[in-house]
Amino acid sequence: MMKNFFGYAAAVAAMAAISLLLAAVPPTLVKAQSPPPPPSPTPNCSVSELSECTIPFAFGSTPTPTCCAKLKQQQPCFCVYLKDPSLAQYVNSSNARKIAASCNVTYPTNCP
Repeated sequence: MMKNFFGYAAAVAAMAAISLLLAAVPPTLVKAQSPPPPPSPTPNCSVSELSECTIPFAFGSTPTPTCCAKLKQQQPCFCVYLKDPSLAQYVNSSNARKIAASCNVTYPTNCP
């Protein structure tokens, strides 16, 4: 009977030691083992995505919330649009800068 007690005590002690070791693992190590977040979706760089902004671009009127949402989605495409000769005059206009400011969207200053 004593033999069973010592075997049981040893098993409990081993489990306690393992629990203490697992509790001592820094959270950063545990976090590093989790899978990375999925990549953010790349926007479709199509100027037609900005059709909601046509009137504000043309007349400098206040952009709608939908226009602002589209501008935020298309922000990575601004340099692409600036390099396109058929679009650059619109994207580089004072109205475009006003719309970007109104929507709290950063207007590019240095395009590669």
